[in-house]
Amino acid sequence: MTISEEIELHMARAFFASAWADQVDNSDEGPNLSGKEIMDEMPTEIDSAARHAAKTLHFEMVRANPVPDEFRCGLGLEYLFQNALASRVEGKGDRPLTPENFGHYCAMQAMGHGVGLHDAFGKTVYEMIQVPYVEFGSASLAKDYYPQRGEPS
Repeated sequence: MTISEEIELHMARAFFASAWADQVDNSDEGPNLSGKEIMDEMPTEIDSAARHAAKTLHFEMVRANPVPDEFRCGLGLEYLFQNALASRVEGKGDRPLTPENFGHYCAMQAMGHGVGLHDAFGKTVYEMIQVPYVEFGSASLAKDYYPQRGEPS
């Protein structure tokens, strides 16, 4: 798996975790997530719509940032990640800059969750990399995991 593929995978996991948790919260039948780590509780198979959202974010990030032509065919996320590694100010942000965390926090920022590159990796990385907004929620998933309140089960 390339670094770009790993980043995209973790983008997809973040999109799925957020939307799946929303479905659980709006259902009477879903598991109780109180005090639990959503990433540990969600299904292991990532919803296809979340994978599509990650691919969309990947392409939109490559388009929104100055990525050289030779990196635009599948390596754009790796290029952005390597630049983030090179420019990160040590001690800034509260997460290690790994492909997993980079993908996760790009997706969280893209969804407007209030956490993103700034909190995770610091101001320098946040200002260097543009993360476009991507609309993704529980209704975006390819399937319903739990019936919503008021719907027949």
